[in-house]
Amino acid sequence: MLTDLIFSSIPFAVRTLRRSCASSLAGEITFQQFRVLSQVHEGMGQTQISQNLQISVAAVSKFVDLLVKRELVKRAPGEDRRSHRLTLTREGDKLRRTVHDAVARELQRNLKKLNKQELSDLEQGLSVLDKLMGLVNEK
Repeated sequence: MLTDLIFSSIPFAVRTLRRSCASSLAGEITFQQFRVLSQVHEGMGQTQISQNLQISVAAVSKFVDLLVKRELVKRAPGEDRRSHRLTLTREGDKLRRTVHDAVARELQRNLKKLNKQELSDLEQGLSVLDKLMGLVNEK
């Protein structure tokens, strides 16, 4: 059944990308910290990061504290007294790009092992999956 294939393929793909990403971090920061770093890069605040990563705001706050301490993220005053605007430091952005580029190279190396039809099918399948996830999120 197609739903069973979706339930097995997506988690496998996510685990594979996580493993690749984690190995690229080489002990710099944890994978969870990298996920928060990536969300900061996308311009998200702590509440939105919490929702996207499905972790508590307190956990996000701890991750952000560590990233600030490591000088990978900086806090600036937000729109109100209770909020902070988060941005990546130069070092934080450099780390994010390094990991992203390493994972992209690994993917590219393996994509070369697929034939033209498989590449076309993959591109079309990902496009359809993206559309399906958009429909699921519409509710």
